[in-house]
This record gives sequence, C-alpha cells and structure tokens, in this order.
Amino acid sequence: MRGQLRHHLPSRCNIGPDKTGRARLQQRFAMADGSISSKSVALPYAWSEAHEHDLIQRARMIAKFMVQGEDLRAAATLANGASSEVTRYNWPAIAAAFEKHKHEHGAGISSTTWDRKYNPVVARMIELMSGQGVPINGPNLLEAAVRQWELGSRSRQIATQNGAAFLRYAVERHGVSSRTWSPPHNLTNVVGRRVPSREQFALSDAQVIRLVEGLQAIGNDEAVSWAFAVQLCAEYGLRPTELFRLRFKGDQLWCMYCKKSGGGTTKPRRLLLAPVIDLDGSPMQWRLEQRLLAGERLPQVVDPSLAGDRMGRFLRRQVIWKQLSIEAEHLGEELVPYSLRHRYSSTCHRNNVPPKFIAEAMGHSLETHLRRYARFVSQGAAAAAFETAFGVVKTEQELQKC
Repeated sequence: MRGQLRHHLPSRCNIGPDKTGRARLQQRFAMADGSISSKSVALPYAWSEAHEHDLIQRARMIAKFMVQGEDLRAAATLANGASSEVTRYNWPAIAAAFEKHKHEHGAGISSTTWDRKYNPVVARMIELMSGQGVPINGPNLLEAAVRQWELGSRSRQIATQNGAAFLRYAVERHGVSSRTWSPPHNLTNVVGRRVPSREQFALSDAQVIRLVEGLQAIGNDEAVSWAFAVQLCAEYGLRPTELFRLRFKGDQLWCMYCKKSGGGTTKPRRLLLAPVIDLDGSPMQWRLEQRLLAGERLPQVVDPSLAGDRMGRFLRRQVIWKQLSIEAEHLGEELVPYSLRHRYSSTCHRNNVPPKFIAEAMGHSLETHLRRYARFVSQGAAAAAFETAFGVVKTEQELQKC
C-alpha cells in the first residue's frame, strides 16, 4: 500500500502508520545550517487497505495546496476543510436546480436530452458524494464520475463536459467553494485518449441498391419497412430518428425534428433529394414522397430517439449488411446506419453542391458539417472551384464594369 500511495504524495514526503495505528504524513527538508528537519501531520484515517482510496484522495489534496505555496500543516488544514464541505452543501437539491436551469435557460434542453446526456453523470456524482470514500474536490469528483465510460470515447467526453457544467453551476449559483469544487480548466486529461476508431463508411449508390434489394427479398413486413427507411435515409440524408418526424407542407416534404444542444437548436427543414443513381446512369424511381402520402408503413419503433439503435440491431442480423460490412472493412472503415446519411453528404460534395447548402439540407451547422464531412471535399473539386474563380484574373476596373 505504501508503494501505491507514494505516487500521490507531495514533494519530499513519506507516509506510514504512527504509534496509534493512524496514517501520518511526514515531510523532511534541509535547514540553512545543513541539518535535516521534519514536519508531520496525522491524517483522519487508520493505516489500512480499507482506507487506501481515502488516503490517496487526501494526499492528492494536500499536494495540491502545497503546490499553491502552503506548507504541510496549512495544506492539511485546508484539506480537512475541503473534506468537510462535502456535507455542508445540499448536493441533491443543487442537482435538481441544475436540471430545472438546463430546461428553462439557454437552448432549453429536452427531457430526453437530460435523461440521456446529463442525468447519468450528475446522478453518479450525487451518488459518490453520499457514499464512502467521498471525493474531496471537484476534479476528483469529476474523474470518479466519468470512470464508467470508455477512455477517450465521445460518450465520456459528453459526460465530462456536462459534469463540469454541473460543478460550475454549483459554484456560480449556490455558493459552493470555487477553490475546492471548480472543475479542471482543461478537461482533456479527464476525457483521456483511446486508439482512433475507424472512419465511418459512406455507402455507394450501387451498395445502397443492393441493400434495398436484399432487404426486399426477405419478403416479410419488417424487412420491407426497413428497406423503405433505408431508401429515405439514403436519398434525403436523414438521421434514423428523423424518419418519424416527416411532414408535408403543401407539396414539399419537411423534417420537423429539432435537435437541442448547448450550441443551440436546429430548425425544421425542407428535405432535398439527392437521388440514388442506377448502373445505367438514371435515377432510381422509388417515388418516396408518393409512398409516404399513400401511408406506406415505416418500421415500428417504440421510442423514435432510439431509432438508430433499433435500425442497427436489425441490419446487423441481415446477410446483405454483413457482406457490405466486409467491403467497408477492406477499406479500413466501419459500416453503420449513418453510412446512408454519409452517402448523401458524399454525393452532394461530389456534385459540387456548396457545403453551406449541404449543411442546411442535412440539418446541422456549417461548422459541424465541415468537421465531420471535410473528407468528402475532393482535391479535384477544390481545384475546379479555384479555376472557376481565378482562372481569368480581372482588374478592379474590369470587375466594376461587370
């Protein structure tokens, strides 16, 4: 245990049991006359493996205060005060107020967003604050709360950001000590890193046609309804959840899905077709809008927000999907339900639709689009655009005449 604790001790410090069996932290330092002196403080835990986690947390807190310029005893006193703050605040009440704040301010997140993205990490933080081995500061609390998510994953990143937001809210709105409970300024180390995941595959038109025909060949109602969903996602660039938010305004097909996040709320949008092209060069005649108007059934999904998971589970069981997955793997990429949406983006870029208009058609910001889909901007398209703009350079006088 001593070896494990040594990694967390302040500079020039040792730790061990005193005569009463309690843990004691000792620091040795050189005096001006060359002699060696020492200071020590008793820690409020017995020297036992049962308290190893508590001792590590306390040692890290003392080390933090010593780095800020406090001596050993002052740092230990401050650490004791930080620990007592855990019971000073009504953390469940602060969490309830935070939820209300997120619903009513800023973009005003939905209950579904709270349940899926905020509540898991906030509830875990409250659980940690009421159990044994309570974290004694904000950074330690945040690190402990997100440990359940994979290191470096997007889900861990979201949990870390939302947990940090909860701590900042507690400090700013409820008088919680900023010195102790503020989250780290840099969340990178909390999120961590993982081996880069494979790029998500963009299906080609020929592969989309094979997928649709493979599902239709199965013949049962479920497979036929998912084939319809595949066609809609491929030609309109839909997220799976958006399949259940489609409405007609006059003769125009619209998606009424509004995605709320900290960055704002997406607006309903008119859907614009990027047709799947057959091998002979002609657009597929799937008549999607007419079929929707006629009431053709979409897949049965209890919760539309989980449509992507439901779609993935169904497709992964099908032979044609497994075949396409192997083709994606040969390119070092991964086939996912969003591969249909990626097909839409790739097709639009290949046909030189400006990225701003593609982003609007797909229902996200230009910044988000460029971050996710810049790989579809070919060097040839960029060169052609510059040739069009600057192939014949005009003087300012000539431009004024145009």
